[in-house]
Amino acid sequence: MRIIILLLGAIAYYLIWFLAVKMILQVFHIKRRIPFFVGGMILGGIPLFCVMDYIFRGIPFVEGIAYAGYLLLGFFIYYILSLGFVALIRKIIYLIKKEKKQLIEKSSILLATGMSFGICLWGILAAQIPEYTYQRMDIGLKEHLKITVVSDIHYGATGSLLSLERLVENINKTEADVVLFVGDVFDNKIKHLDHTFFADTMRKISCSYGVYAVTGNHEFMQNDLEQIQAWYQDTNIHLLLDEEVIIHQSVRIAGRIDYRGGRKEIKDIFSDSTLPLIVLDHQPQYFRDAKDVADLQISGHTHNGQIFPGEILLFLLNQLFFQSPSDGVHQYGDFTLAITRGYGTWGFPMRLTGPSQIMVFEL
Repeated sequence: MRIIILLLGAIAYYLIWFLAVKMILQVFHIKRRIPFFVGGMILGGIPLFCVMDYIFRGIPFVEGIAYAGYLLLGFFIYYILSLGFVALIRKIIYLIKKEKKQLIEKSSILLATGMSFGICLWGILAAQIPEYTYQRMDIGLKEHLKITVVSDIHYGATGSLLSLERLVENINKTEADVVLFVGDVFDNKIKHLDHTFFADTMRKISCSYGVYAVTGNHEFMQNDLEQIQAWYQDTNIHLLLDEEVIIHQSVRIAGRIDYRGGRKEIKDIFSDSTLPLIVLDHQPQYFRDAKDVADLQISGHTHNGQIFPGEILLFLLNQLFFQSPSDGVHQYGDFTLAITRGYGTWGFPMRLTGPSQIMVFEL
């Protein structure tokens, strides 16, 4: 089903690209239209490699072209939105001045091009400069505990500009007691990733009571559970697979396998201890499983849509199918659901619905 949706999307995209190229040739009165039209259609075909890369991961040539394709596709999305905005403003001005002029002109196209470049550049920078968000809450701990949360690193994803070294530096700035990775830590077949570099870099994380992680959906897209477990061997990260750990004899952390990988009922994971309970579940829409048994659930997955208008579509879909929020911190009586935008990127190497995020919980 995912493949069919991708193919239909690719067809729709190429039709819009065709119309855009045709419009530009007409507005600029280009005489030798055939060479420019062919060149434009070839250029527009580059983002189609993104679909190919999604289906057949691990081909270096395809990944390289797909990376350029994501940049071009991001530019094109905001070019169309910018062009529509500029055309609307021009239409309003013409109506006020009672003048009849062509709605799309050279200046409109050039202005929309500049706007799209600026928006994409801002999005690339937003993906590289994380925002630290601090949440202070009382869940009944006897001692203060600082937990740093990072989700959706997508190490190895096509289009990612992730620096693991910078990630570790940013985590260490928080001076955390515990560090939690809430899924989609890596995003490729493990045979295509540098395990030694990953393990060596992660060992530089400094915290008092350990580093823990749960699986996300993207790890399962290219690997089975045994391969995911193998990835975390010889690292400093304790992978929680439907299990609970007790931190400093003061709080329980229960890590759920992502639903894509098959998992236990939540009641079969945690103990009957009276210590406060934090649940890690990559996808937030299943928060009701934990609502009556936990004090806090931390999730990721959504990226808050990552690029506009993705956050609007994501919000509507989550509300329609799951009656679930898609970003931020939400209170349900004594239970809190916290959804981080994540740290890395998937596909588009930019963030335009909020910068990369590191969540810090002061408990």
